[in-house]
Amino acid sequence: MAKARKKQEYTTEKVLDSLNETAYKAENFFEKHSKIIVGVLGVLALVAIGYFVYLKTVLEPKSEKAFAEMVQADQYFQQDSVVLALKGSPGSFLGYEQIVENYGGTKGGNIARYKAGIAYYQLGDYASSVSMLEKFKSDDEILTAQKNGMIGNALVESKKEKEALPYYVKAAEGTDIEIIQTMYYTKAGKLAIQLGQNADALKYFQTLADKYPHAGNGEVEKFIERLKYATGGNGK
Repeated sequence: MAKARKKQEYTTEKVLDSLNETAYKAENFFEKHSKIIVGVLGVLALVAIGYFVYLKTVLEPKSEKAFAEMVQADQYFQQDSVVLALKGSPGSFLGYEQIVENYGGTKGGNIARYKAGIAYYQLGDYASSVSMLEKFKSDDEILTAQKNGMIGNALVESKKEKEALPYYVKAAEGTDIEIIQTMYYTKAGKLAIQLGQNADALKYFQTLADKYPHAGNGEVEKFIERLKYATGGNGK
């Protein structure tokens, strides 16, 4: 018993010695390199402060200016003067293109990018629409779903149906809003049928029916019945 206690005390002393040695080394390292460590911390602090100042004095004011510049473009867009909304009028007001170019790194510039994508789509410039919408980023699930749906539409119009299908699926899966999910699961289902992907089409329509039993006023159930028959009732 006494031997065991002595062994435990010896082990404890060794652990304490080791901890003391580690603490001494750490303290000694800090003393030797204190100027470097303090310098690095100082640089990091300056970077953080610099970004905060940049955010408050540059980005946020620029974003507000972008939204202010967008007011007139939005008015023309609502009046179906899409070209004016997109291109603006030199010396009078900026269009979405110029707002993206001048304020692209701000929230306002980002929204202008989304609106420009829609404008390009309405003008039949589907490649520019896809390019612009792909660059639009948002934490808003509805805007993101609509963005993906619009990209899908533009790709379909460009005869790129296979590329369009995943965007419809992303649009449907990206939100829990019934009207959006109904729209894009239906588009995905119909496009999958067109592409000969009946099993996938059945999956999209079945997902929609399970979540919203009355979706499509009975149209969804008709698609499910036909697709079950086409796939032998097992979705294969």
